[in-house]
Amino acid sequence: MRKVELRMKELNKYEIIKELVDHNGNKIRAKEKLGLSIRQINRLIKI
Repeated sequence: MRKVELRMKELNKYEIIKELVDHNGNKIRAKEKLGLSIRQINRLIKI
């Protein structure tokens, strides 16, 4: 198995998407767990 390295932006985006999936798309729960604002989550999802 190959090791894949992600850039910081990609890693942040991956973590946010993972949190959204874990919380059934609930951005409020994801923001609380990640310590971010809804606006930050929305911006990172768009990247």
